[in-house]
Amino acid sequence: MNQVKFFIVAFISLFVISCQQSANDTNTNGTTADTLSEISQDTIDQDTISEEPVVDTATSAENAQPSTDVKATSFKIREGKHNISLQWISWDDLGEAEIEYVGDNKYSIVGEQRNPDNSDYLKINGTIEPVSDKKLAFEGTIESQIEHLNQGQPCVRDGSQVFESTKNRKYWRMQDMENCEGGRVLDYVDIYF
Repeated sequence: MNQVKFFIVAFISLFVISCQQSANDTNTNGTTADTLSEISQDTIDQDTISEEPVVDTATSAENAQPSTDVKATSFKIREGKHNISLQWISWDDLGEAEIEYVGDNKYSIVGEQRNPDNSDYLKINGTIEPVSDKKLAFEGTIESQIEHLNQGQPCVRDGSQVFESTKNRKYWRMQDMENCEGGRVLDYVDIYF
């Protein structure tokens, strides 16, 4: 009987502690605090292909007040090397892109993926602007050449593209997936967190 009482007391204690932790994660406005920006670099597994997203929704003190300005809240992404891929080349041998902050909530991105066995490639060159923690607006050029698609000719996409992370994936995927060949041929161009 004493063991049952002990388990009941332990369960209630855990429940109270859990509720207190939940209350501590809520700021004075009653909204949940963004804990993604508090992830330390030590918690990221360096052996994995992709890293945890670095999403910082904090704004400057002058923008802390409610605002109708869309730019008032800016989302940040990690600068440095990111993996990129096109499924026709490989999901195992990823390419690499360098992402660098250029100001005004925009980042430059330059990179490529090459197939070591043939002339297939993916190149990306442009700017990205995070519009949320799950969506990027891209402006620039994405070029790919796959020997068995589009008669082996380069497929060049100039202009605006949207990349989005869905279903808890660890990458943003280009949403206009149709290859220049047309039909039902889709390109999965991914930028890893």
